[in-house]
Amino acid sequence: MRSGTGRWNEHLATALRCAHSASVAIRQRFGSRDIVTYKGPYDVQLRADLIAQECIVGELSSRYPGDSIVAEEGPRATWPDTGHLWAVDPLDGTNNFGYGVAHCAVAITLFAAQRPVLALVYDPLLDREFFATEDRVPVHRRPGGVALPQATISLVTDYSARGRHEGLRIGNLLSNECKRVFTMWAPALDLALVATGGIDAMVCRQAAFLDVCAGMFLVRSHGGRILAPDGVELVPERSLSRRPVTFVAARDGVLARRLLDLVNGFEAD
Repeated sequence: MRSGTGRWNEHLATALRCAHSASVAIRQRFGSRDIVTYKGPYDVQLRADLIAQECIVGELSSRYPGDSIVAEEGPRATWPDTGHLWAVDPLDGTNNFGYGVAHCAVAITLFAAQRPVLALVYDPLLDREFFATEDRVPVHRRPGGVALPQATISLVTDYSARGRHEGLRIGNLLSNECKRVFTMWAPALDLALVATGGIDAMVCRQAAFLDVCAGMFLVRSHGGRILAPDGVELVPERSLSRRPVTFVAARDGVLARRLLDLVNGFEAD
């Protein structure tokens, strides 16, 4: 992490320590399908999820005992409306990790009042850090915006049978309009790549807010755009945790608007 000053630097340093510790604890389990339980027909909880979460939550609880914590593998309780809140996804891309696909991340977000003030997405296999705070954004060499036919787009849907079916239909639609569409089931990492230029855009359908809040903050912090289905700019805030979120995200507003029009047209049909 680059040195610098900022109100949330200490919290960011703590988040980085948590992510690094969790990564060390689980790295040797990469490619091991040590399944603890099934969370539905298409999703699993691995032993690595629980190990990473224990590392992160334990460190955060010790360092900030007065803060609230919600975590992917814990009870899905209502998010408190006040005070500092840490949102933790200990292993974004669990299925990828278990099958030996190197596309996964640890995602940690800190909320103060209603909105995030810090987000970290850390790749435990390639040692990539993507982070921002409300008063500090690292400088990345981001390519300029691209037109839809040259765009690489991440498609994220929920794990239900309906979501998978809808994803296939939207994926076919997008494939006819852009260079590449992929679904890797690691939305936090995908959004971090949108923020920093590795991916051009994302179409997200019915995701849990905990899975995308860190990435959403990174996209907006790096100057990207996130649009709700009605075309209004979607700002990540705690109230979004009450229901699944749907949006398009892109590094520039032109591509975001073009994608939204395309997806809305699909729904109208």
